[in-house]
Amino acid sequence: MINAPENEKPYINPYLGGIGIGTILFFSFLFVGKGLGASGALTRFLAFGMDKIAPEHTSGIPYFERYFSTTEHLLDNWLVYMMVGVFIGGLLAAIRGNRTKAIMLKGENTTNRRRIITAFAGGILVALGARLAGGCTSGLALTGASVLAVAGWVFFLSVFASGLVVAFFIRREWL
Repeated sequence: MINAPENEKPYINPYLGGIGIGTILFFSFLFVGKGLGASGALTRFLAFGMDKIAPEHTSGIPYFERYFSTTEHLLDNWLVYMMVGVFIGGLLAAIRGNRTKAIMLKGENTTNRRRIITAFAGGILVALGARLAGGCTSGLALTGASVLAVAGWVFFLSVFASGLVVAFFIRREWL
C-alpha cells in the first residue's frame, strides 16, 4: 500500500462527492438542458484526429459519417467543451491537492509491465463497451438513471455486477 505524502491534501468525503456530482448533474439539466457524458467527446476527438491523419480512410467509415455530415466543426459540441472543462478542473484540483506526481499503483506481486498491459486492455474493453452500450458510465449510468431511463438503470447495475465478477478474477493482481 502506498502512503500519501504528508503535504498531500486528503480526498473529499465520498458522500459529499456524490452530492456534488448530483448537484452538477442537476445544474447541467437546468442550464444546458442535457446531462453529463464523456464517450461522445472522445469519439469526436478520435474522428477529428483520424480525419487529419487519413481523411480518405475516415470518410469511408460509416460510423463517422454522422460527425462529418453537418456544417458545424466536429469539435464544436457541448460534450467536447465539457470534457475540456473536466480536464482543466481535474488538473487544477490535482495541483491544489499536491497530487501531480507520476506513480504506478499495483500489487506487490505484479510487475510494471503486467500492470500496464492489464490497464491498457481494461481501458480498451471499457471503451468498446461504452460505444456498444450507447454511452459511458457518466452519460448512460448517471444521466440515464437520473431521468429514470430503463437503459440507464440496466447499465448502472450491469457495471456493478460485472465489476464484482472481474474483481474476483483479477484480485491476485493486487495481492
